[in-house]
Amino acid sequence: MKNLYLIFFIVWFFCGITKVTSAEKLFDVVTNDSSADKRAIAFVDTVTGKDRIVEVNMSGEVVWEWAFPSELQGERERSICKGADIKYLKSRDEILFIVPRMGAYKINRAGNLTTIIEDDEISHDIDSLPNGNFIYVRGRVDKGDDEVREVSPSGEVVWRWSHAKYFPVREKFLKNIPKNTLENWRERKGILETDGVDWAHVNGVERQQNGNTLISLRNFSMFVIVDPKGRPKKLFKDIWLVHEPHKTGFGYIASDRFSGGGAPRFSIVKILAEGKREKLLTKQFFAVRGIELMPHERFNITSVGNVFEIDKNGTVLHRMHLSIQKEDAERHLGGDRKPGHILDEGRCAPLNLYKVVKTKVY
Repeated sequence: MKNLYLIFFIVWFFCGITKVTSAEKLFDVVTNDSSADKRAIAFVDTVTGKDRIVEVNMSGEVVWEWAFPSELQGERERSICKGADIKYLKSRDEILFIVPRMGAYKINRAGNLTTIIEDDEISHDIDSLPNGNFIYVRGRVDKGDDEVREVSPSGEVVWRWSHAKYFPVREKFLKNIPKNTLENWRERKGILETDGVDWAHVNGVERQQNGNTLISLRNFSMFVIVDPKGRPKKLFKDIWLVHEPHKTGFGYIASDRFSGGGAPRFSIVKILAEGKREKLLTKQFFAVRGIELMPHERFNITSVGNVFEIDKNGTVLHRMHLSIQKEDAERHLGGDRKPGHILDEGRCAPLNLYKVVKTKVY
């Protein structure tokens, strides 16, 4: 009998740290090709209002969750919707994540929390590097502040980068965008601020195998490849309000926020090795902010309410949408179908989901 009580105690104790459940359903599955990746996804919950990291299987059901402890509260209430990145560290079965404007943290399956970085400007993107360091974005800093930092495990800043030295005049990079579009962006809080505030809005960083670094500058509608000393080597311009550029086998992939005729015409953008550009899934999904590279030139995509896998030609192999929104909620927005009216449920609506990451099969 004592052994039985001990077992009950152990189960109760650990369920308080990392809870496993399949009762909660967050997504409805629309497409499920037999060749699609079967791994679950994890994300910082910016949808339900619960302060947690949640893991969801490919049927849309919660299979694991980890509740935020009290030390991750405070500024979290305001900032959780502003770029809560997440990465899966497969070799250790750990999750690396950002609480925007607070820091970066790591948890294991036992629920043990490790603070990686404390920085009240951190947001959008973080990567664990092969040398043990971490590289991350400080997305909303003002002109002249460093927007990318690489830090050692002890927290020492070993590399930093700012656009200001190389690209001091923002308007030079926006000259091909219609004036009425730029005026519309300026009228919307948070896009193209003035007086050096949130000037570049860096929203992505990727260290390449050759030591160069890819950096995404949303407010310049471009991404740049810089060498180890931070000097620009190649620019990819005119990708409107660019998000999630990554190097691929065919060249690069990113998402844009092109608009025309008063309506969003957002796309996935392929940039081929010879410089040719192709757009995929135009007007089908709203505000893609997550593109995860997968084997065989497939990609796991996160829009504001959909998680879907595509091949390099844009064929959707698996898709599930948030249960709180309709299946077609993100398609053909414009006119009376405004995002704020159609996508009005959820903690961070209309921009509910930020990024998800593939984890493991359940």
